[in-house]
Amino acid sequence: MANKLGQIKIAKSYVNALFGALTTKKDSDGVINDLNDLGAMIANSAELKTFIESPLVCLSDQKVGVEKLAKKAKLSKVVTNLLMVMVENRRLSLLPVVVSEAQKYISQQSGAIPVTITTAHKLTAADLKKISNDLKTTLGQDVTTEAFIDETLIGGIVIKAGSMLIDGSVKAKLNQLERELTRKTA
Repeated sequence: MANKLGQIKIAKSYVNALFGALTTKKDSDGVINDLNDLGAMIANSAELKTFIESPLVCLSDQKVGVEKLAKKAKLSKVVTNLLMVMVENRRLSLLPVVVSEAQKYISQQSGAIPVTITTAHKLTAADLKKISNDLKTTLGQDVTTEAFIDETLIGGIVIKAGSMLIDGSVKAKLNQLERELTRKTA
């Protein structure tokens, strides 16, 4: 977990630098579109994911690969520069985390509430959309959701929206039952 937190901290510094370098709304919109496209490319391409995550790819190959990717995807100069800095710093493997943190940053700037949804099994896109819509209605604000899988939950769902936590997992219910039983026998 500490490693993940360290990655998030590093990713946030890249995101802050990226958005700090932007001067116009048009630039910001282009960067947002580029980052969304990059996120989709990474999610849909096992080859790209392997390319950015493998420590075996040498620096020169990463530079060439990023240049080709930027040209083919028509990425903005700012995003291309970000990728090249990440290559130079040997941090390209953090690109999925940077994209995720950038999306959180954008959501926070737009006033949307970040929501994490954790389940024991992968949710379908339809289920995730329904939960998002229900949360938007309940909270009265736009939400951005991020889904995680934690098999230790056994079943059910855990939703964290801002400082609010809703734990409807089987694991939590079993823990509560255990506490009640030990309290009655003590």
